[in-house]
Amino acid sequence: MMKKTNTKAPAYLLFILSLGYIMAVLDTTGVVLAVPHIETDMSVSLEQSIWIINAYTLALGSLLLLSGNLTTKYGAKRILLIGMTIFTLASLGCSFSPNIETLIILRFIQGFGASLFMPSSLALLFISYPDSTKRARMLGIWTAIISVATGTGSFIGGLIINYFGWRGIFLVNIPFGILTVISILLLVKNNIANPKTSIDIFSNIFLVATIGSLVIYLVEGNQYGYSNSNLLLFLLLFILFAVGLVVHDKKSKAPIVPHQLLKNAKFIVSNLLGLVVNISLYGIVLVLGLYFQTYLNLSSMVSGLLILPGMIVLIIGNLFYARAVKRFSVGSLATVSIIFAIVGAAGIFGIGVLFHEIQLYILIPLFSLMSLGIGVLTPATTTILMEAAGQELSGIAGATLNVNKQIGGLFGTTILGIVTTNLSHDWNMVIVVAFFVNVIMYIAIWLIASRYLYGKE
Repeated sequence: MMKKTNTKAPAYLLFILSLGYIMAVLDTTGVVLAVPHIETDMSVSLEQSIWIINAYTLALGSLLLLSGNLTTKYGAKRILLIGMTIFTLASLGCSFSPNIETLIILRFIQGFGASLFMPSSLALLFISYPDSTKRARMLGIWTAIISVATGTGSFIGGLIINYFGWRGIFLVNIPFGILTVISILLLVKNNIANPKTSIDIFSNIFLVATIGSLVIYLVEGNQYGYSNSNLLLFLLLFILFAVGLVVHDKKSKAPIVPHQLLKNAKFIVSNLLGLVVNISLYGIVLVLGLYFQTYLNLSSMVSGLLILPGMIVLIIGNLFYARAVKRFSVGSLATVSIIFAIVGAAGIFGIGVLFHEIQLYILIPLFSLMSLGIGVLTPATTTILMEAAGQELSGIAGATLNVNKQIGGLFGTTILGIVTTNLSHDWNMVIVVAFFVNVIMYIAIWLIASRYLYGKE
């Protein structure tokens, strides 16, 4: 039996529901900076220390959809509290880890905790703001908060490591985790759950094995090469598990993603949009960072400052969406934002082809225009996705959104990482190919979005 929650949620709740994502971002970007310090402190090799990042990514990416179904069955409030408690305790354990093996195990547990609170916090946000217009505004502001955290995560992480050492990057989670748990207990009175929801164990085992083998192949391939014989085994396992998942889930009475959602055009298209956005953003940031440092011989700090305008405009796009959604349909905003991304990417591609080199005073504004489109498209996609799923299935919808972020990011860095590796002798060609790939992706989703989203609410 579904219970009703409070309909007037305080604005403070929006901040609390954002905290988990902020910590998750910091435990991705900040920990990357901490790895060299951990290597020195624990006297370990890069091959060992890389699993500090991989273990977290593996748990998060492979368990998100299962967590989405747990959210539907047991309620967003309960799953969020359990996930945040696990994440906070694991963070405490990470900060006092005596060796690399313990740290890697605790990082996996951390990722499991994050996989629980990420879809449940988004589902709770959806439930807490029942008015569709206000909900769309809250999603825009929520996305802006996450974008700020993403844009400043490396800087904040660097400061924490500089003043408190690598263990500080985990200790900082403790007060925020406690604050989140206490606030949710006080602010959210009811737990919306559907105990009759069934969870197919075999489908979820197939899913974890499918995503897990893919994550290992993509992450380790970046280090050892994608044609490595041992890694090709994981690629084969991915294909076998994926086929098994499709066959079994099609016959299942409790599919991982409910069949009514898979028949919903808006749900499918919004997931596709989310995947493309993450492939694009993660891939382009990687390429530009390498271009500035390797080809232009700029420092990491200057390279970061050159990327910063795009990140700032991304946040402006999020905030613009929160205001514009009062006047324009979400589908219209999504479609127009894709056009902005196409124009920005096509401009860089075209100038690169015509002049064989692109000046920074042209590259940065065009990248910022592209980022503005992405900044509007991200909350629009989130709104369409959550509205398509509805309150009862908001947990699994939030999970698919986060899977898109994890897998999209991996695909983005992998695809454009391969481009960079094979064309590093000609950096102008790297830029041309990278932005051409983006033009093609955005044109494809613009055509799809125009058909299924524009003007349809």
